[in-house]
Amino acid sequence: MAYDRYAAICKPLEYHSIMTHQKVLKLLLFTWLFSLLESCFGAALTIRLPLCGKDIDKIYCSNWEIVKLACTDVTVNNVYGYFMVFSHVSQVVFVIISYIRIIGASLKSKTEQLKFMQTCLPHLITLINFNISLVFDAMYARYGKAQELQALRNVLGIEFLVVPPLLNPIIYGVKMAQIRHRLVQLYSHKRKAVQ
Repeated sequence: MAYDRYAAICKPLEYHSIMTHQKVLKLLLFTWLFSLLESCFGAALTIRLPLCGKDIDKIYCSNWEIVKLACTDVTVNNVYGYFMVFSHVSQVVFVIISYIRIIGASLKSKTEQLKFMQTCLPHLITLINFNISLVFDAMYARYGKAQELQALRNVLGIEFLVVPPLLNPIIYGVKMAQIRHRLVQLYSHKRKAVQ
């Protein structure tokens, strides 16, 4: 999505030659296959482990929570986890670089700034929210103490699962003129009532 928006905003005249149907299909295929292989490989590594426990300290079950219950050496799973963290961080860096270039291109004129605010800012807010919650959840699962701050772990677990899907319609809906106009009306009406 970031690459598509980068091409659309930074190279609008070349967009259709850059984002051909074949390239879009290749990008979609890569995204789906990478996600599928990542999940299958992680599950295959976890299935082979004998488990010594049955209590998971989270509200929901994740791969690393099952790996922590293993009786045997989990070095391969740990290395795979670090590889996946590196892979996902690399993807986020690629997206951030794309957005830095988009911001640089959109600062040239007022219309470009408006286009950035309408098309890219909602995606950027959603991406930042999702990645921050994912990083906190992953780091706490790996390095947090099991008995300390259980309430914090529950809140982070719920935030990771609930807030991004609830926030997306609000973020993407606010750019619609009718919704934005109605929110401004409600806010100004409540403000007048308080005064």
